[in-house]
Amino acid sequence: MAGDDKESPKDKSPVGGRGSPQPGAYPEHIPAIEASTSDDDGNYWSDSASDLTSLASSITNYVYENGRRYHSFRQGKYFLPNDEEEKDRLDLVHHIFTLILNGRYHLAPLRNPQNILDLGTGTGIWALDVADLYPSASVIGNDLSPIQPVFVAPNTQFVIEDFEEEWVYSENKFDFIHARTLSGSVKDWPQLLARAYKHLKPGGYVELHEAPIWCWSDDDSLEPDSPLVKYLSIIEQESSKQGRSLNICHKLKEWMEEAGFEDVQQKIYKVPWGPWPKDPHLKEIGRYQYVNAIESVDSYGLALLTRGAGYSEDEAKIFTAVVKNQLRNKSLHVYNLVYVIWGRKPQTG
Repeated sequence: MAGDDKESPKDKSPVGGRGSPQPGAYPEHIPAIEASTSDDDGNYWSDSASDLTSLASSITNYVYENGRRYHSFRQGKYFLPNDEEEKDRLDLVHHIFTLILNGRYHLAPLRNPQNILDLGTGTGIWALDVADLYPSASVIGNDLSPIQPVFVAPNTQFVIEDFEEEWVYSENKFDFIHARTLSGSVKDWPQLLARAYKHLKPGGYVELHEAPIWCWSDDDSLEPDSPLVKYLSIIEQESSKQGRSLNICHKLKEWMEEAGFEDVQQKIYKVPWGPWPKDPHLKEIGRYQYVNAIESVDSYGLALLTRGAGYSEDEAKIFTAVVKNQLRNKSLHVYNLVYVIWGRKPQTG
C-alpha cells in the first residue's frame, strides 16, 4: 500500500493486461506489490470463499431485474442493486476501506465537528460509525434507497433524496461532507463539489473515497484479451454513455481545487484482489477484497450489460460467471487503486 507522495526505485506504470485500455493516466511513483511465494492460501480461491449469504427481502415497491432488486426512486440513476446481498457487500466494502485507512474513517484533520453529511450513504454503516466516533455531532446520511436501519443513535438521521438535485440544507452548515464509491452515480462532479463547497462552513472539509472500476497487474498476469478486461471495458463504456463514467478518480483532485478548496491532499492505495501479496497488511486486505471483487461482478455488471450492451439476462449471467471464474485463478495477481482526496473550504469562503 502506498501514497502518491512516495517514490521507489522499483516504481513502474503497469496497465491492466499489457497494453489494454486504462482509465486515465496511471499515477506515478506507486511501488509494485510483491507476491508471496507461499501457497498457504491455496484453498482461498474456492467457490465458497466468494459467497455472501443473505436472507430474502420482504421490502416491496422496488424494481426487479436479472434476479436482483434495484431502487425505484429516480429509477435508473443508480445502476447497482439494493437487495440484501448488495447490502452485505456494501458493509464488506466499509470494512475494506477501514482496513486500508488503518482503522480510520477519514483522513481530513477534523476538530470537534458538529454537522456531518454522508452523500450516498448506502447501508449507513459509515455514518453510524462516525456518529459513534463524534457523539456531539449531528450526522445525516442521504441516499436514493431506504435501506438504512430504522433504529439508530439519536445523533444520526437518514433521508431519501437525490444529491444531484439542489440541496435543501442551509449554506455554510456542515463541518464535514463525506462521499464514498460514488463513481458511476454522478453525472457532474464539478457541480457536486460546488454544492459541497456552498454548504460547508468556512474551514470545513470535503473528503472523497473513490476507486477506478478497473484493475492492474504488476507481473503481467492479467492478459489484455481476458474476460475480466473485456467486462471492465464494457461496463465503463455503458456507464459513460449515460454520462456517468466509472473512472474519474484521476480528475478529482483538480476538480476539488477548481471548486475553490485549498490544501487539497490525495493519497492512493493499492488494493489486491486476493491474499497473494507478501506484505501481511495487504494480504489481510486482499482476503476481503477477493470476496468483494467477485460479488461486485454481478452488482456492477448485470444492469449495464442487459440495459445497454445488448445482453440477455442469461447471456449476462454466463459472461459474469466466466469473469468470476477468472478471478478465482490464484495465479492472477491483480489489484485496483483507492483514491482518498480531501480539501478545506477557506476560512474566508
